[in-house]
Amino acid sequence: MKKQLLLLSLACFLFAGSQLSFAQTKVEQQKLSVKNTASSVKKNAEKVINMLERSTKLNATQKTRIYDIFVAVEKKMDGINSIKDPAEKKAKKGKLQTYINQKLQHVLTNEQYDLYLKKIAN
Repeated sequence: MKKQLLLLSLACFLFAGSQLSFAQTKVEQQKLSVKNTASSVKKNAEKVINMLERSTKLNATQKTRIYDIFVAVEKKMDGINSIKDPAEKKAKKGKLQTYINQKLQHVLTNEQYDLYLKKIAN
């Protein structure tokens, strides 16, 4: 009887240990997905900033505003990605790109904005 009880308690501890290890990996995956979302905003903003810095000078205020625009757009993009209908999703992305262009036009000089449009067209 003692052996059976010992074996049963050992099995319970092994089961509980395996459940704890799976729970920890799920939490780590959730942290990683949150980190990836933040980095994608940074990557999009950095692409535009680096593209414009190579050919024209951007001041610190312009860099900050561009980053802020892409942070706002990323939240809207998450909503668009949840749409199931491809035609509606494409229309919303087009409107979002127009919104980005309007905001960037206010931040950038005419020369910088024209360069941005040329690079985006390619």
